[in-house]
Amino acid sequence: MIVIVSGFPGSGKSTLVEKLAAEFSLKPVFASGILKQIKEREKADFASAEKGEGFWESKEGKAFTKKREKELGFDLKLDTELLRIADSSDNLIFDSRTLPWLYNGKAFKVWLKASLETCAKRIAGRDQKQAKEILAGLKERFEADKRIYKNLYKFDLGKDFEPFDLVLDTEKLDAEQVFEKVKDEIRKQHA
Repeated sequence: MIVIVSGFPGSGKSTLVEKLAAEFSLKPVFASGILKQIKEREKADFASAEKGEGFWESKEGKAFTKKREKELGFDLKLDTELLRIADSSDNLIFDSRTLPWLYNGKAFKVWLKASLETCAKRIAGRDQKQAKEILAGLKERFEADKRIYKNLYKFDLGKDFEPFDLVLDTEKLDAEQVFEKVKDEIRKQHA
C-alpha cells in the first residue's frame, strides 16, 4: 500500500500521516524533511531556525524558499528522491505536495483542503504565534511553491485536483475526524 497526503501547510498533513502510518503499519516519508537534508548536503548557508517555530515559517525557511525559486534543482532532487523511494518499497505514506502528480504507480492520493486563514490559525496555535503574523508568510510561501511547481511540472497547486482519490475539506474537522474519514476511504479502496 502507498498513500500520498497533500495539501497546504497547516491543513493537517503531518498529523494525518502519523496517524495513518500507525493504523496501517506504513513507513512515513516527509518531503519537507528530505528537502532540508538536500539543502544541508548542498551546503546552503542559512542561520538556524528560531526556537519554537516550524522550519518553513522561520527566517531560514523563508530564505530557503527564495533560494528554491532561483535554483529549481532543489525541488528536482527532492522529487527524484521521492519517486525513487516510492518505486523501491511498499507500505509507505508520503507527505508531499508534488508526488500526487508525479507518481504513476498505484497509490491512494488525498488532498486536505483548508483555507490559508484556517491553516495560519493552526500553525499559529502550534508555534504559539499570532495567526495574522503567520498568514502573510504562509501566503508568500504558497505563492512561491505554486510558481515553482508550475514552472517545473505545469500543475496549478491548490486548484488542480485531478490526481486525487479523495479531496477532503478539513475546515471544520478536527484531526481525529479527518483521520477517521480518510481511514474509512482507504479501507474501502483496499477491501
